[in-house]
Amino acid sequence: TETNTLLFRIRTLLVDSVCLGPHSTHNPQTNNIHHNTVLKMKGLIRIGSLFALLAPCQAESVTGSTALSSITEEKKDPNLQEMTFDLGYGIEHFEVFVDPDIKTISQGKHDTIVQPKMKGHAVKFFNLSPNHVQLFWVDDNNNPIAMGKCKPFHSLGTASFPGHKFFFGPTDYAESKVVLQHFTIDKDTDGPNALYYYDPINVPGDEVRTKENLASLTLSEYEKYNKMARNRKFAEEYKKVTGREYLTMYPRSKPVHFMWPADYFGQEHWVATKETHFKSIPNDQLSAVKEVGLARILKEDDDRILSEYREPGLLNMTMKVVSIRPRAYEIDNFLSEAEVDHIVNYAKSTDMHLSTVGQGTDASKTKVRTSYNTWVGRETDQVFDTIYRRAADLLRIDEALFRDRDESEYPLWPNRVTIGEQLQLVHYGENQEYTAHHDFGYAAVDNKLQPARFATLLLYLNDVKEGGETEFPRWINGETSEPLRVKARKCKAALFYSFLPDGNLDDLSQHAARAVKEGEKYLINLWVRDPIKDF
Repeated sequence: TETNTLLFRIRTLLVDSVCLGPHSTHNPQTNNIHHNTVLKMKGLIRIGSLFALLAPCQAESVTGSTALSSITEEKKDPNLQEMTFDLGYGIEHFEVFVDPDIKTISQGKHDTIVQPKMKGHAVKFFNLSPNHVQLFWVDDNNNPIAMGKCKPFHSLGTASFPGHKFFFGPTDYAESKVVLQHFTIDKDTDGPNALYYYDPINVPGDEVRTKENLASLTLSEYEKYNKMARNRKFAEEYKKVTGREYLTMYPRSKPVHFMWPADYFGQEHWVATKETHFKSIPNDQLSAVKEVGLARILKEDDDRILSEYREPGLLNMTMKVVSIRPRAYEIDNFLSEAEVDHIVNYAKSTDMHLSTVGQGTDASKTKVRTSYNTWVGRETDQVFDTIYRRAADLLRIDEALFRDRDESEYPLWPNRVTIGEQLQLVHYGENQEYTAHHDFGYAAVDNKLQPARFATLLLYLNDVKEGGETEFPRWINGETSEPLRVKARKCKAALFYSFLPDGNLDDLSQHAARAVKEGEKYLINLWVRDPIKDF
């Protein structure tokens, strides 16, 4: 055990020396990609950073879009506040996001936050053991419902409510009926408790058994255990300062990508892009986009794709802040009528399947989501390519990050894969819905970049007669306990972030697609990941 402890501390010191140089204290958020180190080289954006190193260094935001916008200089978020703490490795500093005052964000209209009717929230379960376990939810009839398997030194999450019960069991629970640890969702004076731990290694009050358990771990397991134990201590300090749970893994960078400010309700930003609307769609000239890498770059003075069928000049996209926590915005006329019709026709020509929840191999069909969907990539045709380029300008992110790249593009980026997922085309019929959920997931404990869904861009493809709104049930405001509802309107877009500016995941980004009461609803989801997409 002493040898393992020494090796772990040596590794920690080596990592810190790579990130920091010879300093006795550090802030792990400021030592990776930094927007001030973005260098223009040979017409490309090149990142000067330590990002590719294995050290748990951190990042500031990067923006590569050349579109004109109301933001001419990126400023530090005014609600970031330095926190100082010691987790047993020396004094550390970390900038945490502290919620702005309701009087400020309402411009003096309100003095008190109205608590939402919705009492649910994210919950995350940590497995601090070297064994695979299975998470179960106990329903109202006391039946265990399998939620998923959890790898050693990993975590699983879902959305839940106070009073709900869960437990970890071994992977053979169906035969053994062994319960490893019960969890009951509760809350304390600082707010909801979202983090729950299964830790068979630490035996409270028995130092001898604890040391024996630690000695039984391999060095790799010991490092993961220490990382999770350290994260647990940090989460306690973080909650004392912010009043919220730390849902990612410490240390996690600030978002690499640009985040639009949300200082007060009704605040407006604008972006002027050359990716103008299609006035008509030349179906006989559309084809799959086959160019790759550098051949995809459009220079400032280049004509846009199929420009003769598009509006001339610039497209002004105005964003209106509708929520500060979570950060959410409405953008009217993001799409043209012709573009919407093209997308809907494409959706109707495909074989749409019942929607799932979760991501990748963890996706599953469930009653909480009753819509149908299909997927379409950027390279499907020139219209979809244009939508990605326009979205990149809106988000102030280089379009090159939304496609696979040549090795000369962002040569120090951890991979050459797009940060944007395929467009998800969704159809809701009457009474179909998607109940309250989060878009983000949880990265593996040993993934130093901690990638997750960063932003969601919703594109509405028709007017819904009744229902079908995008709903944020827990938004911070001083007027109502009812959810914020963003109405589905043809050609409109909505943007919200799943991250906070300090790199934590935003529990308040929980949202729902309300049931369609009359008519139908077509929608596009574009998910953007930070810092990378790793699947």
